[in-house]
Amino acid sequence: MKHLKFPHKRHGGAAGMLLAAAMSNPAHAGATTQESVVYKTTPRGDLAIDIVRPAGSAPAAPRPCVVFFHGGGWKRGQAHQFVAYSQVLAQRGVIGLNVEYRLMQEGQMIPVEAVEDARSAMRYVRRNAARLGCDPARIGAGGGSSGGHLALMTAVKSPVEDAHDDLAIDPRPALLLLFNAPMNFDDYPSPVPLAERRRFSPYYLIDASFPPTLMQHGTADKVVPFRQVAQFRDKLATLGVNTLKVVPFEGRGHGFFNRGKGQPGDFDRAAGEMVSFLQQQGWIAAGP
Repeated sequence: MKHLKFPHKRHGGAAGMLLAAAMSNPAHAGATTQESVVYKTTPRGDLAIDIVRPAGSAPAAPRPCVVFFHGGGWKRGQAHQFVAYSQVLAQRGVIGLNVEYRLMQEGQMIPVEAVEDARSAMRYVRRNAARLGCDPARIGAGGGSSGGHLALMTAVKSPVEDAHDDLAIDPRPALLLLFNAPMNFDDYPSPVPLAERRRFSPYYLIDASFPPTLMQHGTADKVVPFRQVAQFRDKLATLGVNTLKVVPFEGRGHGFFNRGKGQPGDFDRAAGEMVSFLQQQGWIAAGP
């Protein structure tokens, strides 16, 4: 769907280098990246998940986990986009997993492979929950912009699946953490037929099983207009779902949530809202 116009800046640097930098940042003391695992092999190469764990010995009980998908219009970007958020979570006892997925290539207009990979990643985490230290009942998904769309596509009935996946494994997350995520592609100029766009629009795929969700969105976003949030909230209400928490960021545009990209304090506020939401869900103990 490259004609749907979800522009993002490419983030420079190798994921491993940025992970190492995050680990050495004093602000991230108490959290460490322990491993990168291959979750899937594709004709275009292996796909990895970078795992950010709390420091110290493994606890007696499994931990909550959040699987993050990066933005970039399905065409660019790298898994390290959410390492900073994963580090915040790791300091509070939550494992953050940062997913690499197949980007659209020249001429592609629908991110079929990306959706397949997102669902494959969730299945991998669920299947390997014991080894990863994840509580199977507390595996969440999150992401920003197109990555938020991919997180949403793990929570609904998808029009596509990887033929190599074990479809008996449920990819649906227990909750969602979304940042400026597109939910409906009706209004975007595109050569993709409307019916096909709707097959990949979460707005048309949600049902009463939709999980508790935190949606942080800039009110001045010109890429994913804030009106999509209201439409999505209203649709959920008609389904009897009242577990959507919307946090508007007044006057903020697209990508405000990235560290160093928004206005001063935006990242800290967004991370704080994330922690507060997880506390409300019982995933993080209350406290500083």
